[in-house]
Amino acid sequence: TAFVDLGCGCGNPAAQEGYDCYGNTLIQIGDIHEGGYIFQINEDGTGLVADLQDLGQMNWDDAMAAAASATSQGYDDWYLPSKEEIELMYSTIGNGGPEGNIGFFQNNFYWSSTEYPNYGAWGVYFDNGGVGGSGKSPPSRVRVIRAF
Repeated sequence: TAFVDLGCGCGNPAAQEGYDCYGNTLIQIGDIHEGGYIFQINEDGTGLVADLQDLGQMNWDDAMAAAASATSQGYDDWYLPSKEEIELMYSTIGNGGPEGNIGFFQNNFYWSSTEYPNYGAWGVYFDNGGVGGSGKSPPSRVRVIRAF
């Protein structure tokens, strides 16, 4: 009998849809995984997830503290996303993503952890993807993230 490779190598049959050759579930942007919505997947299978809901609306200092102490979905390693990470959230699972707002974000300004020179912090407007700096006092939306 001739050896036939159907896609996985080493004589294994082709992987079923949604699984790799070893039976591991394939994950995609927007899936719920490890406590949140996946918005980044790295080549090694690690990535980033955004919490399933906002922590609320608060000033930047309170947002940083709330993120550090968040225990959503049984995980305690949440943090406030950087400017680049929150921009990626908007363009993958927010209104700027190919499938629309699958992360269920409000059409408001969301804080990042990246400080704005001299007085404030960066954030993203989730209604239109605009990026801007703001003073740290006005209350804005907070969505924490974690690595998996």
